[in-house]
Amino acid sequence: MTSSVIRKAAEADNDRIRELSKRCFQEGVITMFINRTPRFNTLHRLIDNEAWHYVACRGDDITGLVGVVHFPVRIADSEAKAGYMLDLRVESEYRGGMTAFRLVKKAIDEVRDSDAGMVIANFLKDNRHSLVFTTGKGGIPESCCLGENRIFNILPVRRMKTGSRFDVSVPAGGDIAEIVDLYRKYSRNFKMAPVITEESFRRITETVEGLSLDNFLVARENGKIRAVTAAWDEHVYKSYQVLKLTFSIKVAAFLMKVLSPFIKTPYPITLNEPLRQLSLVMYAHDGCDEALGTLFRHINNKHRGGKYTLIMLYAQQNDPVFRLIKGFTGVSVNSEMYLFAKDPGIYQNLRDDNRPVLFDVAMVL
Repeated sequence: MTSSVIRKAAEADNDRIRELSKRCFQEGVITMFINRTPRFNTLHRLIDNEAWHYVACRGDDITGLVGVVHFPVRIADSEAKAGYMLDLRVESEYRGGMTAFRLVKKAIDEVRDSDAGMVIANFLKDNRHSLVFTTGKGGIPESCCLGENRIFNILPVRRMKTGSRFDVSVPAGGDIAEIVDLYRKYSRNFKMAPVITEESFRRITETVEGLSLDNFLVARENGKIRAVTAAWDEHVYKSYQVLKLTFSIKVAAFLMKVLSPFIKTPYPITLNEPLRQLSLVMYAHDGCDEALGTLFRHINNKHRGGKYTLIMLYAQQNDPVFRLIKGFTGVSVNSEMYLFAKDPGIYQNLRDDNRPVLFDVAMVL
């Protein structure tokens, strides 16, 4: 059998890439596939106009896909450009071969040969098929494990106490400079963090649907912004289409429907419908974590009994942000983060630094 041809994806590949996504479903307590609209790369190009995808082809058939978006990061008090690898998918009949390996290698080589010089990748924890990419064999360079990640999917079923210390409101244009300064100060708590400038913040809030200022909340104390977060509904660009439910999830969904006339329950998970969720992104606080916790609890309370099933918080396992969601009802999924850098000399300092990595909005795409 001849090997696949690896090439840059073109706009004309859109329909075949979306069909590949349907066949590359994720199995678990909920079996689903990622549906990107209106094109497979719409959101990536809004976040980063240099974003790209590679496809693996056999004749006219697309058998694999991988993509990269870029963003500026601060590492060890220096700024750099990083790539983030996403959308790794391979047709089931080719998963035992070299297709995935060749796609990953191509993506890593492309980024390391560019002005980025490093690429970050997340792989499901203990997945032997994915972790083979991290061993430094087969021409893929040595990597550095940046730590374990945690996706916490909040079920907004409980009403959480918010207190009266902070005033919670939607920010206005005149607050942008103060918010960006908050991001700058917050990023100092991390060994690697995105660089958010006033220009990049305005570009995101003005071009990405669901991330306008109307979708942000700030917590003020005596007029000062102590914390900020966005609650992002990205369904216009990306959704998780539900294909199959385990028995326990079916029972839970049934109970939510039965109880919904009497108590506030999340929108039930429904077969052949998109999973309805919000993502907590672009959050920060000025050392007052209680202010950020207040925002999370406010959002939880606001969406009890509403149109969403889950509210997703994605961060590193050792990120103190998870202390703010104690008492919330939810389910976790874990992965591991790896860095492939042009200069492996930065690895030791990163390994010695016990602080977490702060996620960029590009890393939740």
